[in-house]
Amino acid sequence: NDRKYAVELAPKVAYCRGELIDLVINAGIGEYIQFKGVEHNYIVRNDAVERVPDSKGDIFASDSLNLIEKRKLMKLMTAITDNDEDFAQLLGDCVDMGFAQFLETKFKLSGKLLDSVIFAVARAGSRDELGARAGCERVQKYVKSVGRYGRMAYLCAMYGGGSEIAQSFCRSCAVSGGTYILSEDVRSIESRDGEDRGYAVQLGHGCVFAKHVVLDPCYAPDSLPSDSAISRAVCILDSPVFGEDTTAILSYVADAGVVSMLYATQATLAAPSGQCTLYAWTNGRLSDTRALLLRALTAVSGSQARPLFTALFEARDMQPGEGGLPELIYTAAPDSSLDFDSAVAHAQRVVARLL
Repeated sequence: NDRKYAVELAPKVAYCRGELIDLVINAGIGEYIQFKGVEHNYIVRNDAVERVPDSKGDIFASDSLNLIEKRKLMKLMTAITDNDEDFAQLLGDCVDMGFAQFLETKFKLSGKLLDSVIFAVARAGSRDELGARAGCERVQKYVKSVGRYGRMAYLCAMYGGGSEIAQSFCRSCAVSGGTYILSEDVRSIESRDGEDRGYAVQLGHGCVFAKHVVLDPCYAPDSLPSDSAISRAVCILDSPVFGEDTTAILSYVADAGVVSMLYATQATLAAPSGQCTLYAWTNGRLSDTRALLLRALTAVSGSQARPLFTALFEARDMQPGEGGLPELIYTAAPDSSLDFDSAVAHAQRVVARLL
């Protein structure tokens, strides 16, 4: 039954102590949406899948870490969480270092431990992406998110993540008097001066007048794709490789690049019982990253599951052309980050311009 699948084109999860969860609480839309904890965080290196410890308790109980490795991780977590966002003393003369160099110098991390912190906890897209302060802030957010709603750092929305979050806000808007016009094309947008200053939006079966217009750049005149791209893959497997009642995030680390991954099952009603959906994405054009994405999918599924459906595609931002109206407010396409915080920040900037 195809109605039992909820496939996301840009999957994301929410920090338990992130901007989205605070917004959901403050906006009062908790009654319209349900979340489930993301129970596991894995790192995939050399085609081997290993669980990343989420808390101090997990570090002590881990069988894959020796005593020295446990002490190093405990020292890192304690130092970062105890600084309470003031990292000046912790960073010291390392303030201008990259995050990877900082971990190597200050905490003597290397190999598996270093990759786990950089890619699975701080969610960096490369070793050189984050500075020392930015990396510490991400680790702190992750560690502080653990324990708010259980032993996990992330929450995943039921019934398909981002789309379910969007409908929850739409429902709240409708309850407050918002009006929706569906299945209509935007033919043109023209500015209006005088007493009726604003915009006239010509639709397929009529015209709508508004003081402000917020829109995706693809509706702008002469819009063009940007140079940046995100390559994505969706794979439906005939067997849940990590179990049916669980959700997990993964980081595939290879010399060719880093791939972020999300594992979804019937636990979030994203796939039928007995199957699972595996998402993978990385920055770059699909022509350059196709082999990397396929290797990541194969490393996770292995011989345990058979692909029933696999799709690879490239997502590129659209930019308004020179013929666009400068006063229009444009939304941003989903970025490659795992969480919703950047989307919330952008939405708040849009609202600030409207007020």
